[in-house]
Amino acid sequence: MKLIPLWILTILLGGCFIGPVEDFVDQMDDQYFADEFNNIPTEIKPFNKKTSMKLLWENKIGDNEVSNLNLIFSDEFVIAATSDGNIRKMHIETGETVWQKDISENIMMGVGGDSENILFVSEKGYLWHLDGEGQASWKVFVDGEVQTTPVINSEKAYVRLSNYEILQIDLQQGDIDWRYSHSSPSLAFNGTSPLTFSDGIIYGGFGAGKMVAIHQKSGAFVWEASISQIKGVTDIDRLNDVLSQPVINNFEAYAVSTSGDLTSIDRRNGGIIWTRKISSFNNLAFDGFDIYLSHKSDSIYSLDSKNGETNWRNADLQYRRITNPIKVGNHIAIGDFDGYIHLLNTETGAIEGRAQITSSVPVGKNIHAIGEDKILGADEDGNVFYLQINNISDETVEDINDDKNELQEDSIEATEATEATEATEATEATEATEAVTNEMCDVDEGDIRNKGNKKRQNCY
Repeated sequence: MKLIPLWILTILLGGCFIGPVEDFVDQMDDQYFADEFNNIPTEIKPFNKKTSMKLLWENKIGDNEVSNLNLIFSDEFVIAATSDGNIRKMHIETGETVWQKDISENIMMGVGGDSENILFVSEKGYLWHLDGEGQASWKVFVDGEVQTTPVINSEKAYVRLSNYEILQIDLQQGDIDWRYSHSSPSLAFNGTSPLTFSDGIIYGGFGAGKMVAIHQKSGAFVWEASISQIKGVTDIDRLNDVLSQPVINNFEAYAVSTSGDLTSIDRRNGGIIWTRKISSFNNLAFDGFDIYLSHKSDSIYSLDSKNGETNWRNADLQYRRITNPIKVGNHIAIGDFDGYIHLLNTETGAIEGRAQITSSVPVGKNIHAIGEDKILGADEDGNVFYLQINNISDETVEDINDDKNELQEDSIEATEATEATEATEATEATEATEAVTNEMCDVDEGDIRNKGNKKRQNCY
């Protein structure tokens, strides 16, 4: 029944305002139509396959009971931690363990920093610093609940507390240099915006739809901007936090609120440049031209950074509890609650690749692009994984739930095609041997953890 009035409204307004009406209809679809299905996750759909993903390595580091534990990485190493206090440093190319440490305390937030300055917050309220060898250099009591991963910038560590305080801490000694305090609303989401640094200024989102800029050196206030206005009557209706990390583009900063607006802000004075009606709980992705955003309903948008207008929208993953979108090569990569990684074309929004990394285990909140063709991430069972993206010839993939045996055959054919191109100088016997091994290593459409298959034993 709701289709009729929306259709009529589109006809009435479309003659004069084609672009804005299309955006309006998309938003109505996100806000109302998906709700009719009681937020039931959208089932996997067929897609035109143009990429495949291979598992380069996988390493289980412990029982990860906290889904927001992060990874840090460099050109050589990746470091991960689980909520039970297990921290591991691994070679990024092989996944081999360099060292492992158990701090005998549960970890509430982390890891942050870099491969030589490892930061995390324990359940007892201490910010820990480990050096590149895993040795504890210092720890400091932060006197508050930390709800974002600690970060470093210019030889300083930064921590955000749930009461909207920001602490700057000396990276060498662990001394607190300054505290910035911001007023907090009476009711807010359990989470805070990660910080962004640019040209000596710190940008962060706060409650009540606010974004604040402060001096990095002193913690002094610079300006405050209203991303969106508080709406509604009840406390729930008035929840309007900025949970995503601000994005910087020349003289602009972009931020989005949980119930209201994506806003472009003038970095010089906090003035509003443009505002787009849209909501999100996840971080934005930005490639210098377009903004990629996941709506709170899990529709995915590409938006023009000049004005916020829609380039494309993909609703194939609604309510699949997707991760932060990341740009990797010519694709946007997104994980979901059922262990899948999806690859969307940046120009069209069409899904061109998919792999089930885990079996019915959610992909962790954060995945990371490594170069133009690799993805680093972790699932909520404490497994760290490293994937490579490969382009393949076009082919239509059947629904994942229909027949996994057929999908495995499709994966084998795609892998053979790729290998034939890459191994032109190999003999037919060598190609056949490599094909068998690589076929079974291909992540593609099945559960990659079927290690009991004898043909796949050489993959691990």
